Amino acid sequence: MSALNRSAHTHRSFTRRDAAVLTGLFGLSRVLLVLAGVAVMAVWPPLEGDEFTHLIDGPPALDMWYRQDAGFYTSIATYGYDWLNDAQPAADMAFLPLYPLFVRLTSGIGEQGCTLSPYLSTCTTLAGVFVSNGMLFGALLLTFDLVRRRWDKPTAWRTALLLLVSPISIFLSGVYTEASFLFWVALTFWLIENKRAELALLPAILAALTRSVGVALYPVLLIEAWRTFRTSTALIPRPRISGALLAVGAHLPLAVFAGYVLFMGVIVGETLAYFSVYETVWGREAGSIVQAFSAYFSGEPVALIGWRLSWFDLAMTILYLALALFTFRLDAAWGAFALFALLIPIASGTLVGMPRFGGVILPFYVLIAVWVGQRRWAWALAYGASAGLALLMLSRFVTWRWVA
Repeated sequence: MSALNRSAHTHRSFTRRDAAVLTGLFGLSRVLLVLAGVAVMAVWPPLEGDEFTHLIDGPPALDMWYRQDAGFYTSIATYGYDWLNDAQPAADMAFLPLYPLFVRLTSGIGEQGCTLSPYLSTCTTLAGVFVSNGMLFGALLLTFDLVRRRWDKPTAWRTALLLLVSPISIFLSGVYTEASFLFWVALTFWLIENKRAELALLPAILAALTRSVGVALYPVLLIEAWRTFRTSTALIPRPRISGALLAVGAHLPLAVFAGYVLFMGVIVGETLAYFSVYETVWGREAGSIVQAFSAYFSGEPVALIGWRLSWFDLAMTILYLALALFTFRLDAAWGAFALFALLIPIASGTLVGMPRFGGVILPFYVLIAVWVGQRRWAWALAYGASAGLALLMLSRFVTWRWVA
């Protein structure tokens, strides 16, 4: 191979050097995230009270991850679900099983407890952080290769850097499902891009067992099935068969999610307990998209940021919806996924948590990376805004102040 051909091949392919640089950047970004969290807690003490729990033996660098929903995930990983143990509706019905299962398996908890710490909450927190960061790193590699294949390496590098300074970085590396969900979505898109759409059914199913918005991959699979189907001809009928089978298989994520919900209902004796718990415990009433927005004009007080109505949630939701519409210009399937992944939580009747829900939609990072192109001022704006939001969310999260 000539020197010119080797250079062109290196430019197009995913090299060891690319993997090494991505690994270094990932490690550096996570170290900076931890340092920032520890520094924030040193100058802005966390809220105190019985409801603001901390790890008994965890240093600040570990304790910073044990906040809000992390308590549910570590408890489920340690003791199992309350709804299953007690056979009655419980708050933890809102948390799907795949991520806590991985945390449990990684924690090494056995009959003799955990070798990492005498406190099981510390053990499962360590495991949760490990699982999340492992999934995030996998998603980073898959996303880089996906974008490299569809566009080019410069766009892939911009996308990777945006993912590393994501506004929801604290959730991606914490004891939350965001990174796992991102990994399954990236793997689904990567398999489709590599003409392995039938294999993409498995990560799509796993995404639906990680977060309810995993069912937003349903239209992605249907669109890919149609694209496969219409490539067939009288002389080459095989794509028509593959497309038809994929169209049938596309329903599996929906079916698995629905099956899990019904299974919970059977165990607790209430068919739709999953949704009723969302409404009674978490304040999310299914099917109220209009209410989610009209609440801001109902006369209720609206805070700048907080766990009730806040302008921050509204502004981020509008931004995400705009990005979702523009994502259709990249790819119809990607746009459909982005839009459905937003409409599902909006349909719960509240915009609380939308900054976090929208921040896990992978096509947004690609869209912004394509937009900024080679314009340095656009780079500075995109990375600066993203890093600023990441610092805001981190600061509020580690100090037990609500953010998303």
